[in-house]
Amino acid sequence: MNIISIANNKGGVGKTTSALNLAAQLGRMKKNVLLVDLDPQASLTIYLKFDPAKFLRNAYHLITRKCSAKEVIVQTDLKNVDLIPSSIDLSAAEIEITSLINREHILKEKLDEVAKYYDYAIIDNMPSLGILTINSFMASVYVIVPVEPSFLSYKGLEIISNTISDIKKYNPRINFLGTIITMYDPRTQHARMIVDKIQENFPFLNILIKRSIKFANAAIAGVPINEFAEDNFSGSNGYQKLAEEVDRVVNS
Repeated sequence: MNIISIANNKGGVGKTTSALNLAAQLGRMKKNVLLVDLDPQASLTIYLKFDPAKFLRNAYHLITRKCSAKEVIVQTDLKNVDLIPSSIDLSAAEIEITSLINREHILKEKLDEVAKYYDYAIIDNMPSLGILTINSFMASVYVIVPVEPSFLSYKGLEIISNTISDIKKYNPRINFLGTIITMYDPRTQHARMIVDKIQENFPFLNILIKRSIKFANAAIAGVPINEFAEDNFSGSNGYQKLAEEVDRVVNS
């Protein structure tokens, strides 16, 4: 199972949207995908039309070693895509696991239990670089960083890039696969300038997802963008291109 972290220490850059749409496209390519909602806000869980409060077990119980991975996985409406749901309870996990042995490796231990059933696990992380995101990185082979083309987002890339380099000392398998640009407006000089600077200084996947209200409307409908928008919509094509590139890299 190839484990991919979708991460950025800045919020509001399209992490959840990217995780869901990447998973949906891989599922359409007949890959078995496990989505992992590792954010206490549970945005991914809610996007997939689940009520986080109704689960007896969720990512909190998994990360605190109170249940097995099989006990927490649920099926989604997306073809070939399952989910480990989250809830606000997960916010307590960072404190609770501080005293546990090998706490940075708990997520990897749990995902290893079900690795034979999936081609990919895609982890949607919270906008921080705390112990939950470190768990995600310790489990992952690749990190994809969605970035809004703004100056502050660009500066934040230095932090997450350095974090990935530090993690590599303990998880030599991890690779910064690249950035993807979200909420892109090609009409602004600032956006074009930031894209150029990202391309010059960081791994870059050449995926530019244009800003569109269709993404918000797709989230309200609880469906990936390819099911909501027309076939030639650039956002759908962007995530299809991302899925194809991820699968190519993983299998090369």
